[in-house]
Amino acid sequence: VADLEKRAKAALSLTEQVRASLPQEQRSHLLSASCRDDTLSVTMDSAAWCPQVRYGAEGLLENLKASGGPGFAKLKVRVGRRSP
Repeated sequence: VADLEKRAKAALSLTEQVRASLPQEQRSHLLSASCRDDTLSVTMDSAAWCPQVRYGAEGLLENLKASGGPGFAKLKVRVGRRSP
């Protein structure tokens, strides 16, 4: 249970780091962020935001690294739904 709690806190922390690195207008549309190897995966609340995030991928990854966050080589953007 402690390991599960640790992973949940890490996921929330990563999501907040990504949110802070996104442009202001995109921040409220980020649902979650996760990572696997050198790939950052972000889930947005609408397909309308996905191309904008993909277009700004290089800047997002640079901002994360510059702010002391983890370094990633790739970005995956998905669409998800907010929980009710």
